[in-house]
Amino acid sequence: MKAIRFVAVLGFVLVMGSVFAGTAAAQSYSAGADIAVVNKYIWRGQRLSNDFVVQPALTVGTGGFAFNAWGNMELTDVNAGDVIPSLKGKFSEIDYTFSYDHSFENVSVGGGVIFYTFPDSSASLPATSEIYGGVTFDSVPASPSVTVYVDVDETRAGGGTAGLYVLLGAGHSFETGGDVVPSVDVSGSISFTNGGFNQFYYAGGLGGGAHDVSLGLSAPVVIDDNWSITPFATYTGLVDTVRSYQYTNPTYGTGTTDADTVIGGVTLSLSF
Repeated sequence: MKAIRFVAVLGFVLVMGSVFAGTAAAQSYSAGADIAVVNKYIWRGQRLSNDFVVQPALTVGTGGFAFNAWGNMELTDVNAGDVIPSLKGKFSEIDYTFSYDHSFENVSVGGGVIFYTFPDSSASLPATSEIYGGVTFDSVPASPSVTVYVDVDETRAGGGTAGLYVLLGAGHSFETGGDVVPSVDVSGSISFTNGGFNQFYYAGGLGGGAHDVSLGLSAPVVIDDNWSITPFATYTGLVDTVRSYQYTNPTYGTGTTDADTVIGGVTLSLSF
């Protein structure tokens, strides 16, 4: 059953990507589809799935505007839902992003809204949404960027403070001169959160500060003008006081050592 679901998701993503791509070619839209297989699902340093997942995505855009749908399907029974004994073969999360991006001579700016939904995870876990905005300094070496995410639903429930997540990132592509593997890409980031974010996800009384760091390496393999496959590996870890409150660990505040994770996987991409 798991294999059938996986093949069905893969087929749907690639077929829909081809449909969008055909429309894009005819109407000057951009379109793409990705499907990644990853050994763990990490969200902002928090280990949400400690085993293999598949993550399909579809994106279509025009004139700087874009819509993206992304999902996380559990491939094992490592996580259980509130109303079902296992999430194996089910989507624990589906997100929808509406965005706008624009490039100037030296910088790129963008922003939008993200809607998070959890269709098979829980009957009680509410959907939530974030607004975000960011700037990338394209003319500076390593193209540093700053992106600010503000939760407008979940963290404010019950009189809480809106969760704030600030991501500082940078990356560089080292050109190889080859046609099949044109570059090796490295990236890194560090994030900062406020008390509203930390108190919601970890424990009451926590203030803001540094949250997580990451360092990634990838190498896209070009199949043809539209297809590519990219193996990748990323180290990510929680820092500062939240290291003792890893989200999926039931024993909070005990100095656990599972706040560091190395994730790896491969992404198949179709773009026009």
